[in-house]
Amino acid sequence: MKFLAIIPARGGSKRIPHKNVKPFVGVPVIAYSIRAALQSGCFDEVMVSTDDPEIAETARRYGAKVPFMRSAETADDFATTADVIREVLQRYEADGCSFDAFACIYATAPFITADRLCSAADILTRRRAEAAFTCVEYSYPTQRCLVIGDSGRIGMLHPEYAKSRSQDLRKTYHDAGQFYFSTVEAFRRTGTLWGPDTLPIILPELEVQDLDTPTDWRMAEIKYSLLSMPGEFSTESYRFITYPRMSQEVSRRVFEGRNEPDVRSFMVNQEPIAFSDHLAFVESLATRRDKQYYAVFTLDGQFVGSVNMERIDEQSMERGIWIDAAARRQGHAHRLLSQLYAYFAEVRDLRRVVTKVRIDNVASLALEISLGARESHRDDEYVYFDTFIQS
Repeated sequence: MKFLAIIPARGGSKRIPHKNVKPFVGVPVIAYSIRAALQSGCFDEVMVSTDDPEIAETARRYGAKVPFMRSAETADDFATTADVIREVLQRYEADGCSFDAFACIYATAPFITADRLCSAADILTRRRAEAAFTCVEYSYPTQRCLVIGDSGRIGMLHPEYAKSRSQDLRKTYHDAGQFYFSTVEAFRRTGTLWGPDTLPIILPELEVQDLDTPTDWRMAEIKYSLLSMPGEFSTESYRFITYPRMSQEVSRRVFEGRNEPDVRSFMVNQEPIAFSDHLAFVESLATRRDKQYYAVFTLDGQFVGSVNMERIDEQSMERGIWIDAAARRQGHAHRLLSQLYAYFAEVRDLRRVVTKVRIDNVASLALEISLGARESHRDDEYVYFDTFIQS
């Protein structure tokens, strides 16, 4: 199935000027949607539909295509999202390019993830439904909502539920405003982004926030900080700085050190990488809340190496580590990881760390055992470990 990602991004936002390219935690908010779509790997093309040159330039900078500018008819205050989708599909088809399905991804969706995009694409690919979109459960039973009458007095809209227990009432949901997947055929038949043959992608409440006012924006950034990997922080003996925040000098040192043949031979990706690829990867981490790489220093400023953490579930993370040649055989690896685990257990409720080590990497195998890791399984190349963190 051939998928097109369409990110509508009109330039005429009024309540928050230039909303679609406004920095969100330091990065243009549209970049989160673009990068998630590209990282998902489920789209044949990721494009932005806009009438604004600044948005177009930003979209291209973060990897999306802008093959044409939006028409005046779909750029005014009365055009619907369906009108924009219809125009995009028609323009592509006029150029001889057709798609089986599309995703309409909002430009202001910083909580979007590549995994959830893949889950929605899988629903269509496996023909479980012809549409899917994100929704979230109402935090309070809607059957017990209140209304204010013409007299100004308040009452229940559904008084028959006044004595019902909350747990006995049917759950209700609302649109989370992140993305919509649909087959092209279903969209043309119904004229809407979703119809009766639609499955939900249910999101937790913490990952949903309107971005219509400055207060909304601040609330979203607070939520994002709660969900994201920590930024710069210190433990008893070390200081950790995220890759996007490290200096150019440190970035070059990390690149050169991790590219050494004796280092790469023990990595999952054993091929050397180009410096441009390193820089692109570092930049991409600015919009990842589930994964982060840290440059590590002693408290007196000695560069030690780097460590990376990636969330698996609410209490589990996968971890990697590299120690700079000048800092090896000084006990740093065991010490910094012990402190790192304790820090993440406190601030992110970490309870399990997952690692995999090449079967011939004797030093790293010994490190895992010293940290109390338990071997879960192995294959021809790797030994897999679980380290359980005590509360």
